[in-house]
Formats: sequence, C-alpha cells, structure tokens
Amino acid sequence: MSVDERTGDAQRDYPRFPQPTVHDHHGSTWTHDWHEVAGRLLTHLDDDTTDSLPDMLTVPVADYLDPVRWEREVDVLFRNTPIVAALSAHVPDPGSYRSIEIAGIPVLTVRQADGGVKAFINACRHRGALVVENGCGQARRFTCPYHAWSYNNEGALVGISGRHKVGDVDTSTHGLTELPCEERSGLVFAVLRPDAPLDLDSWLGGYDAALDALGLANMELLDERELIGPNWKIAFDGYVDGYHLDILHKDTLGTDTMGNVMTWDAWGPHQRVAFARHITHELRDIPESEWKPAKHVGFVHTVFPHVSVAGNGGRGAMVSQLMPGPTSDRSRTMQTHVIAKDATDEEREATIKRADFLEWVVNEEDYKTGLGIQSALASGANTEFTFGRNEPGNQTFHRWVDDLLANTAVAPPRTSHNESGEH
Repeated sequence: MSVDERTGDAQRDYPRFPQPTVHDHHGSTWTHDWHEVAGRLLTHLDDDTTDSLPDMLTVPVADYLDPVRWEREVDVLFRNTPIVAALSAHVPDPGSYRSIEIAGIPVLTVRQADGGVKAFINACRHRGALVVENGCGQARRFTCPYHAWSYNNEGALVGISGRHKVGDVDTSTHGLTELPCEERSGLVFAVLRPDAPLDLDSWLGGYDAALDALGLANMELLDERELIGPNWKIAFDGYVDGYHLDILHKDTLGTDTMGNVMTWDAWGPHQRVAFARHITHELRDIPESEWKPAKHVGFVHTVFPHVSVAGNGGRGAMVSQLMPGPTSDRSRTMQTHVIAKDATDEEREATIKRADFLEWVVNEEDYKTGLGIQSALASGANTEFTFGRNEPGNQTFHRWVDDLLANTAVAPPRTSHNESGEH
C-alpha cells in the first residue's frame, strides 16, 4: 500500500500496463493474457486513453456501393478463404448436421461416425436440388426431395429411386461434392471451393490458442436467430467498434460497458477487442493476484471475414455469423447462443432472455443505424468515411479487406464445355 500525498489516504499499488508496441501476434505462441488485458484497461481508465493507431484512415464510400467490388469481396473473402461453416455445438453427435447458405453456396456440415467432421455442397448430384433444408438435425441418410437419390453421412451416393429405369450411374463418382474442412477451437472451418487448399495453421497464425480460451468446444447449442442487416462491411464495423457503446447503446449495453475505452490485439486479419466495464474500476481495490478478468472485462473475438464471438470463457457465448445478402446492400447474421453442457434450467432460461435482449439491441440499434447509413450511401453526402485513431479494429478490418482483394488471384468458374462448345 502507498499513501496519496495530497489526501493522506491509503492507496493500493498495482502495476501499470501501457499499450503494447506490437499488436499483431500472428505466428507467435499465445500465452493467456487476460490479466494483462485487464491491467491495460485499468491503465486506460487512469489516463483517459484507449488503444489507438498513429493515424486516421479514410475509406471511400464507393467501396460500400460498387457492385463489382462487392462481387469480388464475396468471391475472394467468402468463397476462397476459410470461413466458419458451423460450430462444433451444431454437430455434437455422429449423424448430426447443419445446413446453411453462405455467399450463395449451400453448405452441409456433418459429424462423422469416427468423431470427425465433413462439409459438402448441399446439392444433389442428379439435378442439383438441396438434399436437406437449412437448419440443424440428425440423420443417417440424406434423401433428395426431388427424385429421392440418397446419400450417407460420408457423402456417398447409396440409393437411386427406380434405378433400373435410370441407366448406368457410377455411384463412386456421384457422391456429394466435398469441401475442404477442419475443426478447430469449437469452430468448423471450410473453404467453399472444392479444389482449394485449407491451411488453418497459416490462416490462424496461433489465434486458435486464444479462441480455445473461450471454451466453445465444450458448449452446446441453445438457441439461434437470423437477422437482416445492411452491407456486410457496415454490419461488421459495429462488432469491433468500442467508440459507440455508451452512445448508441447508452440505455442497453452501455449500462454495463464503457465506450471509447478498449484494448485491441490482432492475429493477421483476426482480432480480439476488449472493452472496459463500469465495474473495471473495482480492480483498483482488489489485490492483483485476485483479479478475475472474465468478470471485469468484455471480450469480443472476431474470425475474419465474418464471425464475432462475444463471451468471456464462462458458461456461454453468442457467436454472430455474418454473411453477404443476395445484393450488396443487405447481409444476414446468424446469432447462435451456446451454453455449458451442464447448465441448469435457470441458466438456460436466463440465457434465452439474454438472447432476446441482444437480438433486440442488434436489430433496433446496430442494424437500424446501419440500414440508415446504407440508405444514405448513394446520396452524395459523403464521399469517404473516417475511422479515427481510436478505432483500430475498424482500420485493421478495412486494410485487410483491401489487401486480400488486391493480392488474391481467383480462378475462373469451372465449366463442363470444351473449347468447341460441345458437352
């Protein structure tokens, strides 16, 4: 303890945690640093500062409007880089599955008998109908509703209705089209191009260790909702933005979380932001050895290009899976709530109430504001948007979008026609 020379009051001593000089940890070995994050936030509160970058960034409004750029964003960022097709909680047991459309591609993720997981394009190899409706379930076989061609959980074609009338079909070459797929940290990653490589070690750069701390692999599915929002980048901007929390959300999230006080860390395009809570100040009166960052800090982990995890490694989390809509001015968000497998009835009821609250907040505050931004984009009021030094998450996101668009070569779509135009 020390004594304040001005007042004579006893003060608890605790170390200061300045903003680090290196924020990008891609390729580094992560060690659990939530204690340090709490200290960084407490130092920011003492100094009236926040993690920041040296300069501001401007982004042309045309980047949100240009349909050609948007098509390239969808192609490069969603169809040619690893995306999250499902959570482990969606497919807990052999035969369990999740079906969802991502960037115009219907994706079917299935838990295998050996505990592994596979992902397929959810399209019958006969005439292309969806073999299973979107959603989650349990099945031993998937039977196309159009002509009743059937596939097992490994994607093999195992049944053809009226086969003797159809003709000679080579079942070994007519299984569901498999996608590169790998499970990591409670998330099932896939690339939506069948012939694409999938190197999660390079893509995540050690970020999976930070994600492991959230405990998603040990949680189960509780609830899921679908929301409609603005352009996917406008929507994503909100997930890494700590500037607006006590302004836009002053009567909702802002009653718990402070605005414009955050830490920021990156692993390449993936980011973790942590927000100060109104109770973070309590750490000043708690011995450092007794700090519990999960209580005093609000964490958000993002997985580029489209996932945000709000959770502190406790009894539950909300995973927001953001996907482009059918046009550049709309997006879809799946809000998935997971909970500890041994959760009590009271915990489940409380989490459902929390899910109702968060759905309202995102719809009526975040996406209502975002749709308003969307409606004014083409008005000419702005030719560019400004991201301040205090918005490092947004700056990092937009720089990575630009970098990947500029440096990723995408193969042209495959065709079944030869050069003469014959089939």
